Amino acid sequence: MPGADPLLRARDSSPLGAERRLTVIYDDRPLPASDTDTVSSALLRAGIVATSRSLKYRRPRGPFCLQGDCGTCLVRIDGIPNRRACTTRVADGMRVEPQNRVFSGGPDPTALVDRMFMSNLDHHHFMVRPKLVNRMMQEVARNLAGLGTLPDAAPPLPFREHHTPDVVVIGGGRAGLAATSWLRTSGLVVECVERFDERWSTTRRPAASVRWETAVFGIYPPEAMVGAIESAARTVHTFAPAHIVLATGARDVMVPLCNNDLPGVVAARGLVAMLDRTGTELACDAVVVGDPLVAAPLAARLRVPVLAPDEVTAILGGSRVEAIATASGKRDVGCVALAAPPAPASDLARQAGAKVAWSDGGFAIVRDDDGRCGDGPWQLWACGEVCGVSPEAAEDDGERVARAIVAHHRKRGAR
Repeated sequence: MPGADPLLRARDSSPLGAERRLTVIYDDRPLPASDTDTVSSALLRAGIVATSRSLKYRRPRGPFCLQGDCGTCLVRIDGIPNRRACTTRVADGMRVEPQNRVFSGGPDPTALVDRMFMSNLDHHHFMVRPKLVNRMMQEVARNLAGLGTLPDAAPPLPFREHHTPDVVVIGGGRAGLAATSWLRTSGLVVECVERFDERWSTTRRPAASVRWETAVFGIYPPEAMVGAIESAARTVHTFAPAHIVLATGARDVMVPLCNNDLPGVVAARGLVAMLDRTGTELACDAVVVGDPLVAAPLAARLRVPVLAPDEVTAILGGSRVEAIATASGKRDVGCVALAAPPAPASDLARQAGAKVAWSDGGFAIVRDDDGRCGDGPWQLWACGEVCGVSPEAAEDDGERVARAIVAHHRKRGAR
């Protein structure tokens, strides 16, 4: 609730400047925000960590990955359910509401489910007799199992724009931007799409000619089409390219610890990215937990200590993180940042027909020496972390693959 200890604060520890001050309405209460905030960062700065409940045990949930991958931060925004708080930029007067609760305010009685069934809840064999009770139980379960409720009004139909570029680059990280830059310099027509909007980052200089806040939702070989949605402009984009470059990066994964689902447990890599993007810093005691090789650089960025997973007995708290228990005792913290090796984000690659293979904690794209990983109505290429490449080498890998695309494109055009 507002007034609880915040997880974040403005980096200069000063009040928000008047030129950057916005107001977000959360659960009918006004909260100050900055024009660099996502909904998640604005809420975390106000001390609001839990924004929904899990479907089965009704446990409190808050943002984890902070990069649009996990879905634990879903909220209702301006009457539309299931919006990702961590990727949605705030707007003045925006109305945000928590999801998956029984009443519009006050305590949620369904939280008792977690206490009543601490050992296990087998919903398949629960209350099967008498039949009348079973019917009542099923009705309750159906009402609790959905994500959010219907929108306040039917959303307007989106616009559609169709494009026929030489290349579509999916991903605006290090590898994707390096590939895009090289391809454009070589004279190819390139569309680069990225689901975040780095134009409002406080630390990164945005690249030109990128379709920011545009998320690819499908690659369809039979239709020779790539589909993407630009949320801010309510526009569906379809692309029919000669080449597709997959630069989708990697996703943060969970470290297996007791109570690792408490609000306030976040991905360390996503936390660092969010702080850089929004110009904020941690406002509470925190700790990074993970393999030291992965965790140490992130902990240095956050200026917090590191613990190995085998040092942690449990994460402690009720509706949010309050402490972490170790073999040597208890440490009060408001945030636990987990640092496991990220898993390649290869879902779109598999949809496009590319092969993947297990590599260091995830399925990476299998490609040839040039970076090609499939063909069909287009040539399919991949670069960066989605191929198992380290973040430090991603930029060079993106440029290397772009060179191969240019050579292939010119060779094919000369025939």
